Amino acid sequence: MGVRLLKRFCTDERGNLALMFAFAAIPFLLAAGLAVDYGRTVAAKHRLQVALDSAVLATGALRYADDEARKALGKAYFEANFDARAFGLVVPDELISIQDHVVTASETVEVKTWFMHLAGLLRAQPATSKTIEVGTHATALVPQVGKAEIALVLDYSGSMSGNLNGVQKYRTMRDAAKKLIARVSAASETPEAVQFSLVPFNYGVKANLMGKHLTGPQYNLLSGEVRTLSCVSGRKQNGTFDVEPGLGKRDRWQQNDLWIDVGHENRDRSHLCAGILPLRELTSDTSVLFSDLDTWRPRGATHISSGFQFGWHTISPNSVFEGGAPYSKVHHANPAERVYKAIVLLSDGRQTSPDYRWNGEGQDNPKASDPRWPLNNTNGERNLEVLCRNAQRVGIVVVTVAFDLDHLDTLKRLNTCASPKDPGAPFGDRFAYKADTIEELDSAFEEIGTILNDMVHLSK
Repeated sequence: MGVRLLKRFCTDERGNLALMFAFAAIPFLLAAGLAVDYGRTVAAKHRLQVALDSAVLATGALRYADDEARKALGKAYFEANFDARAFGLVVPDELISIQDHVVTASETVEVKTWFMHLAGLLRAQPATSKTIEVGTHATALVPQVGKAEIALVLDYSGSMSGNLNGVQKYRTMRDAAKKLIARVSAASETPEAVQFSLVPFNYGVKANLMGKHLTGPQYNLLSGEVRTLSCVSGRKQNGTFDVEPGLGKRDRWQQNDLWIDVGHENRDRSHLCAGILPLRELTSDTSVLFSDLDTWRPRGATHISSGFQFGWHTISPNSVFEGGAPYSKVHHANPAERVYKAIVLLSDGRQTSPDYRWNGEGQDNPKASDPRWPLNNTNGERNLEVLCRNAQRVGIVVVTVAFDLDHLDTLKRLNTCASPKDPGAPFGDRFAYKADTIEELDSAFEEIGTILNDMVHLSK
């Protein structure tokens, strides 16, 4: 009886399918378990990455603080965004490190696993281990004590009183310039760190200049360091550099010359000079800058090269004006000593006011259409091209904005004048903008503000 039952049991095939399924299910269940373990490690790494990212960004964004305060804030952000106790982690005080204005943080946690251990995937760890290490890191930049000198050279010729989208163009330019000034100033570490000059131009510019830099209206030599408000345009000599005027007549500005040497008429227009406000030298006082922009009104012709030259003078270390830092600071190795220099030039038209040839050769007051004479519009256009090149050579970033401008030669000239976005690719994209609507001008100035902020506060 017993032998028959045993034989029957051994030969009975009923239930084989269930048994086979049970054995076959083991790898499937193990695979599902491995997926669970893997998902838990991925989720842990993601939470760790988010917490580290928030920590380094908070550290880098903290202003007016030393490195120890930054590190403490970064650690606090990490602890607020990551449940360290769930992983048995004690957050170290040295979680955050800062070196060369770069914030870094790295951390590793152990994630409990079950199926990875059963599957023998953790053989590199002790046999009793049921955890896997998950680590990651994050970096961010610390804002530098950015310093900058920025000249806004703005077209206030008569055409800027025209309407665009129902608003006078100079008002659109004014509002965009005020937003740019406010944005860049707000990002500075200290109120004095970023300074602006404002240079409105039409026939030329009006500036407070020392006597030794001027001649009288009839080319009589002046002298001394007493400053006199004068309406001036191009110099007969060295008009494409930022050098301080010398002793000779040709190297100086003629007092009120833009109101006299405007063409073959040779009429005295010096009475008009009283109605033009002078340029604003470098200042960090935004209320003064805004007041100027609210007060100025457009009139007259367009002398772009004269506006650019005086914009350059306002941020130059020469003694025409005061306050310009030495060019050696533009690329200074120490970020705390570095001073970036930029000229933002906006125009809505071509050069319509005459200028001298670079060396001043020829007679004065000719017919502007005669190319043999030094005083004509073409010379002004050529001088602008040379001015832009010379300014870039000393490290100044040149940004140009063509506002409601459709003169092809001038568009090309403004594009050529602008600095390349990548200094290593001189023939690549440039900091040249074209704006034909209020929205486009706002967008251009917003991008320019971002560029200036990055250049001043986040540069390597």
